[in-house]
Amino acid sequence: MPGPARPAPVADWVTIPDLHRDPFPVFERLRAEGGVHWVPAVGRYLVTSYAAVHDTELDQGTFSADEEGSLMIRAMGHSMLRRDDPQHHVERRAWQPVLRPGVVRKAWLPQFERTAERYLGEFLDLGPGADLVRDFAAPYAAENLRAVLGFHNATQQDLQRWSQTMIDATGNYADDPGVWARGQASYDEVDVALDEMLTWHAEHPDDSLLSALLRLPEQQMPLASVRANVKMTIGGGLNEPRDAIGVAAWALLTHPEQRRLVAEGTSTWDAVFDETIRWVAPIGMYSRQTTRDVDLQGVHLPAGAKLGICLLSANRDERVWSRPDVFDATREGGGAHLAFGKGVHVCLGAAVARAEVAAVALPRLFERLPDLATVEHDPPQAAGWVFRGMTSLPVTWDPQRSARVPAPGPHVAVVGSGPSGCYTAQAVRKALPRAEVTVLDRLPVPYGLVRHGVAGDHQGTKAVSRQFARLFEEDGVRFVGGVEVGSDVQLAQLRSAFDAVVLAHGLHEDARWEVPGADLPGVHGAGRITRLLNGHPGEARPAPRLGAAVAVVGHGNVALDVVRLLAKRPEDLAGSDVDDEAHRRLGGDLRVLHVLGRSLPAAAKFDVPALREVLDLPGLEHVVHGVGPDTLAGAQDPRSQLVLDLLGAPGVPGARLQVHWWFGHTPVRVLGQDAVTGLEVRACCTAEAGPQETTVLDVDGVVTAIGFTADAGQRLAVLDGAARASGRIEPGLYAAGWARRGPRGTIPSQRTDARELARTIAADLATCPGAPGWRSLSGALPAATGYDGWLLIEAHETRGALPGRLRRKLTDAGELRRIAATATGLPGGSAPAAAASEGRDGPPVTIVYATESGNGELVADELADHLSGRHPVRVVDLAEAGPDVLDPERLVVLVCSTYGDGELPTTARAFHADLLQRRPDLSGLRFAVFGLGDRSYSRTYSRGSEILEETLRGLGARRVGPYGRHDAAGREAAADLARAWVDDVLQTAATAG
Repeated sequence: MPGPARPAPVADWVTIPDLHRDPFPVFERLRAEGGVHWVPAVGRYLVTSYAAVHDTELDQGTFSADEEGSLMIRAMGHSMLRRDDPQHHVERRAWQPVLRPGVVRKAWLPQFERTAERYLGEFLDLGPGADLVRDFAAPYAAENLRAVLGFHNATQQDLQRWSQTMIDATGNYADDPGVWARGQASYDEVDVALDEMLTWHAEHPDDSLLSALLRLPEQQMPLASVRANVKMTIGGGLNEPRDAIGVAAWALLTHPEQRRLVAEGTSTWDAVFDETIRWVAPIGMYSRQTTRDVDLQGVHLPAGAKLGICLLSANRDERVWSRPDVFDATREGGGAHLAFGKGVHVCLGAAVARAEVAAVALPRLFERLPDLATVEHDPPQAAGWVFRGMTSLPVTWDPQRSARVPAPGPHVAVVGSGPSGCYTAQAVRKALPRAEVTVLDRLPVPYGLVRHGVAGDHQGTKAVSRQFARLFEEDGVRFVGGVEVGSDVQLAQLRSAFDAVVLAHGLHEDARWEVPGADLPGVHGAGRITRLLNGHPGEARPAPRLGAAVAVVGHGNVALDVVRLLAKRPEDLAGSDVDDEAHRRLGGDLRVLHVLGRSLPAAAKFDVPALREVLDLPGLEHVVHGVGPDTLAGAQDPRSQLVLDLLGAPGVPGARLQVHWWFGHTPVRVLGQDAVTGLEVRACCTAEAGPQETTVLDVDGVVTAIGFTADAGQRLAVLDGAARASGRIEPGLYAAGWARRGPRGTIPSQRTDARELARTIAADLATCPGAPGWRSLSGALPAATGYDGWLLIEAHETRGALPGRLRRKLTDAGELRRIAATATGLPGGSAPAAAASEGRDGPPVTIVYATESGNGELVADELADHLSGRHPVRVVDLAEAGPDVLDPERLVVLVCSTYGDGELPTTARAFHADLLQRRPDLSGLRFAVFGLGDRSYSRTYSRGSEILEETLRGLGARRVGPYGRHDAAGREAAADLARAWVDDVLQTAATAG
């Protein structure tokens, strides 16, 4: 029989610094002297033997987790770890569904794999000497925890800071006031972030823990408990996997024979994980309190005694394991380690930690770095006893042997993801196929002007974004959103990270209107109006009410976009993505529109289709000022002809909107004191006789469409005349699009400029200096989002679309960022798409395209995808080809786009001239034609394809199948028409033989 219990021996020789530095000699002595001691330095009984620890874990009735004066409760709130059943069980059950092994395997393991790829890549880019814990394990564990919790408004750096400061407070047995202050600051930050995310998750449910909690009845988990348990999860959910990775790596690096056994398959990563957390338990000690007098392994403990349950010590008990101080992943026999606890409080996150560490981090790390080693002159350091892990683990390796192959080409950054930026990225990839291209944007959404500038009812023009999407989905171009150059990162930093930087940020600000009264409330720039209608998150909301009578100053296409959109009724916007609330406020009261331009019709800046679209709207009455039938009678230009037709049009009884077109008039001043009451205008170049009179228009608002200028964030470099001409500001720094040429040029013209600029960049980078690229910056920009984030935003917007709308754009910048942050690396293409797909059974096809805007290329790529499963397919850009591409052994499919008043696309002119000069015999060639154009230009509609078709037939080639055409003003997608058309062509070709 055991003898009577003895009083606890006093271990007054134990000090907190000794425990922090190296607790194992202290614990070894305490175990040898019985395993249960009163330790004055920490003000509690330390329980250090395996048997005693095991006993406490299985008797929560006696050894209560609900300790009075608990440091954890003070540091994090009253979580389930400091509760006993039944309340503990209720809270644990609420937490459990997201952390079950099956859920971890299905929902979170892919996330862990993607996060490992990201942070291993960044770790490798730092090079030998990087710290394995600081530079890989910590950000990896923090990013995983951020995703599992659903803290999409925080960064992994936030999670690291919160975790460490609250963990430090939980172990603050020295009662350091600085530790308490830092812990309290994080406590408060977490509450603010949590409140925001609980509201957000209520509207945007996902797989995260916060979303799961909101699906529970409130009485199961009151808010105070949610707060405390979230903080507890932030503490343990980060430090345990981080420290397990660090200690496991240290163990394998200092026990090469163990590493060899894993490589050979004699041992496993799961075994390494279990031995690691036995050898050095990440949670070294936790507290308990006795509810009654009790004898614990022969030592008497009074009721209310505060205990420190020392897992670090119990897991090295000599009575349980042979040579417990030795790391041995092949260890057999002995007891089960206690690192995850026992009984009702066994660790909920065990499956998550095992997946993070054993299934992903360790195997990926040692596969990538087979010769990983510690740094001889900078040895690893470990510390802690309440929580223990590596505080420093510098490592080295041979970069030539690492499994990560760096991009052999140069690193190019493009600032701006609008048309000029995307076309530049596309052209750079073609000019420098091995280049790693990163496109940055201040918003977490790509496409710039295409998304937020092109009118929402012009979806045909916006369709170019599908071509740009291929850059990010198939061509290996990286999209980085939420990063503003000049604010989040300086241009100098960007230039040091990249071999070439291209400024393609466009011009955001409306040009200043230099007339008296221009600053009155009620005067708005057209850029602001179009951005409001396009759901731009940078515009203040709600949108203004323009009033019953509005003047639009300008006769360009932007002005006519504003006129058309304001004049449309909600039902006229079917198939668009216009912001309905903004549209209602801006134009809901509108009864009269004045459209003012200084030129006569022949010199007006608008395109004919733009005016025709306005004239085709029902219920509008048009009144023309400044010109008459006599002055336009002899005009031959299409603009004058349209206006002449308008002058002869009958009135519209009961018109819902009257539109006054003022030609040859210019504004003099805006009238009003505190708001717009009128606009005084003057005839300036009218052909009518008489003095230049002034007229006062009674208007409530004015919209100026007079151009654009750079905003504060777009003045990154000064361009002289040479830079504007060439695009090169200096070697390594370039400008594209409006950032280069100013506010002129269309989307198609950006493509031509991009090709020229790419050739300049390629010549400058002939000898690549080898800058490190995006990964050298990504760690300093934790709030940056990626293309996968954009895909989630797009899904949210599409899912939330109102009837008759394509999407409902999100206009809150914070919401966009939070949705993008929920994406943690969706799988996507990282290598360029193949230009050829050979080896199919059908007859071979060569698709050649000529294009201005890129739509021809998009259709060509769509056709290649459509045919590649049945035919050997090649895709060729006529800008880069000669007549030799016309192989009579292959059916040639010609895709050609022509818009505006042009005929042949610029990119096809050299090819066409070469054909006419060389005049090859093409009598054996069969070809088909698909032309893209705009039917509004009746004389030149799809004319480019017709010119090429006539030339090919004139050289003996035979056209097969129907002539395919697409009208940009129509509602059908070009790719859909082209796929059906090419099937008809192939069937006809097969029948004809």
